Amino acid sequence: MATPKTRSVSHQYFVRAPPSRVFRAISTPAGLTRWLADYAEMPRRRGGTYVLGWRDGPKHTGRILGLVPGRSLTFEWAWPGIDLKGTRLRLSVQPTRGGSILRVEHTGFPRQSRWVELYAGAEWGWTYFAMNLKSVLETGRDLRSSVDG
Repeated sequence: MATPKTRSVSHQYFVRAPPSRVFRAISTPAGLTRWLADYAEMPRRRGGTYVLGWRDGPKHTGRILGLVPGRSLTFEWAWPGIDLKGTRLRLSVQPTRGGSILRVEHTGFPRQSRWVELYAGAEWGWTYFAMNLKSVLETGRDLRSSVDG
């Protein structure tokens, strides 16, 4: 079997919250600032430009590549000063007994040595932030530390 040319982050999380609430958390400025960024602009349409920003940190902008209301959001993923061209982030929500399944899929990391650190950072980062989203929706607690970043 041939080795794929790219690596992907693919995680899923059970969240004790209805799908509509999870989708609002991943698709609205108010939702995103509760678990991911300090500042967010999020258009509710395909092709729109989103902005995520952090205090004393980077400002991240990209386009919305896909939107299925209530179900999924696909982002062109870029990061200031780092060439992530070709990676895509898809966040999707599906109902399940007792809550929702949140899927995080970040695809397109080339299997080259210069991409290893970026891929590892995506694995770590999406785990960290998805667990924070779970905490925020289930308990109301934001687990981010002021010294993170």
